[in-house]
Amino acid sequence: MSWVNRLVETYDSNIGKGQHSDTPLMPIAHKEANAQIEIILNSEGVFRNAEIIKKEDAPTLIPVTEASAGRSSGAAPHPLCDTLSYLAGDFACHCEKEKERKSAEEKFHAYLTNLESWAASEYTHPKIQAIYHYLLQQTVISDLIREGLIELNEDGIFQPKKISGQPYEKALVRFRILGEESGQTGTWEDASLVQAYTNYYLTEQQGRTDICYFTGKEGTISENHPKGIVASDYGAKVVSANDGQGYTYRGRFQNAEQAYALSYEASQKMHSALTWLAKTQGTFIGSQDKRIFLCWNPQGKKTPGMFDEFGLTEDEEIHNTPVSYRRNLIRTFRGYRNQFDETDSIIVMGLDAATTGRLSVTYYHELAASDFLERILYWGETCNWFYLKFDAKSHPYYSVETPIFRRIVECAFGRERGKFIDVDDKVLKDQTQRLVKCMLERQPIPFDMVRALTVRASTPMAYSRGNRERVLSTACAVINKYYYEKNAERQEERDDMRLDLENHDRSYLFGRLLAVCEKVERMTYDREESRDPNAIRLQSAYVNHPMQTWKILEGLLNPYFQKLKPGAREHYRNVISEIVLSFRDEDVKSMNQELKETYLLGYYLQRAELNQSKKGTKEQTREEIKEETKEVQENE
Repeated sequence: MSWVNRLVETYDSNIGKGQHSDTPLMPIAHKEANAQIEIILNSEGVFRNAEIIKKEDAPTLIPVTEASAGRSSGAAPHPLCDTLSYLAGDFACHCEKEKERKSAEEKFHAYLTNLESWAASEYTHPKIQAIYHYLLQQTVISDLIREGLIELNEDGIFQPKKISGQPYEKALVRFRILGEESGQTGTWEDASLVQAYTNYYLTEQQGRTDICYFTGKEGTISENHPKGIVASDYGAKVVSANDGQGYTYRGRFQNAEQAYALSYEASQKMHSALTWLAKTQGTFIGSQDKRIFLCWNPQGKKTPGMFDEFGLTEDEEIHNTPVSYRRNLIRTFRGYRNQFDETDSIIVMGLDAATTGRLSVTYYHELAASDFLERILYWGETCNWFYLKFDAKSHPYYSVETPIFRRIVECAFGRERGKFIDVDDKVLKDQTQRLVKCMLERQPIPFDMVRALTVRASTPMAYSRGNRERVLSTACAVINKYYYEKNAERQEERDDMRLDLENHDRSYLFGRLLAVCEKVERMTYDREESRDPNAIRLQSAYVNHPMQTWKILEGLLNPYFQKLKPGAREHYRNVISEIVLSFRDEDVKSMNQELKETYLLGYYLQRAELNQSKKGTKEQTREEIKEETKEVQENE
């Protein structure tokens, strides 16, 4: 099913739900606009007073036509709430230039003609009758002058002032009718008025009729589709074919009508749903040049975020172990799974403004809700690592978490600027979309991204201490996932992120040696000493020429060994000996070849093992973690 059909389905399933919330789903032939003036009338259309609207109350639901919704020039009046230059019959009397007076007269005539047609139709409404009778008197400007909202000079010409940032001619007016029993006195609050205009406009529409490609029903075809779907790219349209000079459709069709036929009703539903989703569920990627991703269920059921911390609470994140982290993931996604039926689906969509006037669909994927949850859970279970964090008292601790997409891209392709790692918006958008595709379609992480993370993590001198640890943990999470999936057929179980003493991979062993070298040197530092050990400063050379660099590091270790106590000295020498004896005979000829990405896993885990052994805390055995993981999976 196409994305247009799914958006129409989303509209039909959610219209009317929470319509008085901060972000309502726009009814057909309506849009939200910021009003600056509110005029209050009684039920007979007699003026009572007017006031300037506060900024926080400015968003107003107003009826629109196909032409007025996308107007940029010319007279295209809104049916009810509009600017003073349209609905004030006496506006032209106070304009300085003849051209301005003529334009205001044309706008008012067009506006009043449309309002008269609605008021005389079978879909009229008491509020419309009151407003129509008031506007016929053409006293709007004089009433606003009397209320002190508008000022004139000595010649009766508008002063060059503004109302809430808008010049007089562009100040939008909304109406409130007193005496309504329902209490919904504002025209934008009255559901019966909203429905009356929708029925009126759909009945009175004129234009080319055809079979809508998406509903399969005959209807009036929309030629001017709404804009403003994404606020940051307000002028960009997702559906448009009015370019008769370029090559939008030429070469395949003779005219735009042959390219597609989208009825006005389907277009309104689709764009309303898309705008609503962008406001309520959209996630922006990028700082200036942004791409928005939408993730939703057409029936309006809550979906887990793909770009956050997987919904774990702060308490669940504290001191997470691999087992507790998986337990929390399973518990979180089980809660989501319980609300979905077997037939429910979830759609993920990416939108980006290719130009100032065109909004492109960069990504679209639809899958069953159960598959969506299973794939996000799988990603969280397979792509995670230990991260250094600090509690409320600034005490450091390590906790397992899944790096968000933005962090992966920043660590792989970014550069440190100040205290942060920054990456170009275009790179961030494109690479994030690749990761979204990997997650939802269960594809391997691209090797170029794995390699980029390895290169960044192998140059620690390019980062501050905090960013260095963040890049290293992110690289380990992605590398661990990549090789787990690559060797899944030969693995009986998931790696539990503990040091594997049975791993004889050359790169893994060299990573362990690097960690021991770093630890020995740090053991001799004073508490205030913050310089980087030789292992860190020579790490980039170590990756490219491990054996050659190891001989240098081994020679540099001797002075530090002499500073250690005899017991510690013997312990670390034994660790080095055990690692060296673990190399396979067939690796002798390739000892100085470039290390694979897995060396970072050996380095991190050996370093963690050495640090942990000094604290004297009780650790779980490998068998205990296996049994606990099995128990969690069976119970959850």
